[in-house]
Amino acid sequence: MSGAPIQVIRAPDVPEPPPGLFSNCIVVGDTIHVSGQHAGTTQGVVGGTSVLEQSREALRRVLTLIKAAGGTANDVVKLNVYLCNMDHRADVSTARREVFTEPMPCSTLVGVSSLVSPDLLVEIEAVAVVGHGGRTTKA
Repeated sequence: MSGAPIQVIRAPDVPEPPPGLFSNCIVVGDTIHVSGQHAGTTQGVVGGTSVLEQSREALRRVLTLIKAAGGTANDVVKLNVYLCNMDHRADVSTARREVFTEPMPCSTLVGVSSLVSPDLLVEIEAVAVVGHGGRTTKA
């Protein structure tokens, strides 16, 4: 039995993890899997202490990888969001509404005590299915 090959996707303006840890983005068939993205850089955190700005940067990275894999924001079907302070969930929602249209992707929001660095406040991962971006709503 032969399945679709696993293809690793890279984007020049999304920091890559160290070799041997994990992949930022993998495509199998028409499905794109994006590992958790955050706002961290080697120089600090994009957006400082703003959950809204960190969410925007995390989503920018997610969408950059999806575009590099041949998809669009409309192809996103699932988001998992990890947030250090649930009092800021409205900021995450604001950032999502700036990117996605109805019907919104399925989403899970998980409160966590910390991320890989104490300056990071939110991390977002996604699944997209290329070519299925026509959003419609059924009653």
